[in-house]
Amino acid sequence: MLLSLPRLCLCRWAQLRMIIDEIETNVEALRVNHPVSYKAHIGGGYYVSITSGFNCIDIRKFDVPYGQTDPKPTRRGIDLRLGEWTEIKKIINTMNDKFPTLGTTLPCFYVKDHQDPLVALQCRECYPFIN
Repeated sequence: MLLSLPRLCLCRWAQLRMIIDEIETNVEALRVNHPVSYKAHIGGGYYVSITSGFNCIDIRKFDVPYGQTDPKPTRRGIDLRLGEWTEIKKIINTMNDKFPTLGTTLPCFYVKDHQDPLVALQCRECYPFIN
């Protein structure tokens, strides 16, 4: 299986790692036909979403089109089928074990400067759509 995952910098990887249990809970609900509408920001305009009726996990870049205010999905991203998600979870654990930096990196909002709200609002990872 050859997959092309979206660009995930270290802080996006860390955020994805933090929400794996949430993703898995929603995937299990999807597998037993419970209604699911899940969307989580992992940084820099990238979101993970799971929606009833689509048997996949979508990791996609969003952007705000010129003249609009709501973020819209772009073509940059990937839909993982449920079986592929199971394989990706195994790979994530293996990569975290093999490369300690991946396993210990924290999302940017844990950085000390994010304690100042004015500095945090300037973070393009946390707030990618603020001008």
